[in-house]
Amino acid sequence: MKNLRQRLSQVIEFSRSSQIAFALCTEIIVGVFLTIATLGAFFKLGEDVIDKEIISFDSSIIHFIYHFRTPIVTYFVNKISFLGGDIFLGTAITLTILYLFFNRHKKDALVFSFILFFGIGLNLLLKNMFHRPRPDLIPLVHETSYSFPSGHSMNSFIFYTCLSFFIFRKIKNKKLSIALIIISAIFIFLIGISRIYLGAHYPSDVLAGYIAGLCWFIIVLLFEKTLSFLRLFRDYEYKKGY
Repeated sequence: MKNLRQRLSQVIEFSRSSQIAFALCTEIIVGVFLTIATLGAFFKLGEDVIDKEIISFDSSIIHFIYHFRTPIVTYFVNKISFLGGDIFLGTAITLTILYLFFNRHKKDALVFSFILFFGIGLNLLLKNMFHRPRPDLIPLVHETSYSFPSGHSMNSFIFYTCLSFFIFRKIKNKKLSIALIIISAIFIFLIGISRIYLGAHYPSDVLAGYIAGLCWFIIVLLFEKTLSFLRLFRDYEYKKGY
């Protein structure tokens, strides 16, 4: 217990030693709370799905969105849905990783690969955990996998958020980076709506996909920040002679 208190005291001392250390410590604390919050929200939503307590929520939104179905809207919605599909995202992810790798951003390429590919695997794992069937209310597309959470919503959230994050970190033109973030947010929202419109997902599937994508993104960033914090802390310990 004494060693633990001493260690905690050293960490607090290090956190106050510089702006970088303080910023990292703050980001880690915020990241932990956000991870807990998003995990709680996801599993509460999953519990409501299993207990069928969210049927009225799903039905009301589905019927509202279905009112907008017309041939021309369906044409454009299919194009939007494509932006969150396996073919487009798979190609975009591969090209982005290759671009980062061959432009001397190997660390970013590694982090990007980890977030995206493990995120896709996580989505498949979650689908098989909940086993929710697809909606059967006049679907315009037919999918064979489980419904909860939405893969289009989760994977597009992770991809477009990651892309915006890396661009925001790298380019100096902050107005341009903010504009790209807004465009990415619109894409993410429209892709989710498209899956409801096409009858491929319930609204709660889409919402769960967003929450799961956000949670996974935060967890990976939290891991990266923690590694940076520990590396700097070890250097600080060495200089202090702890």
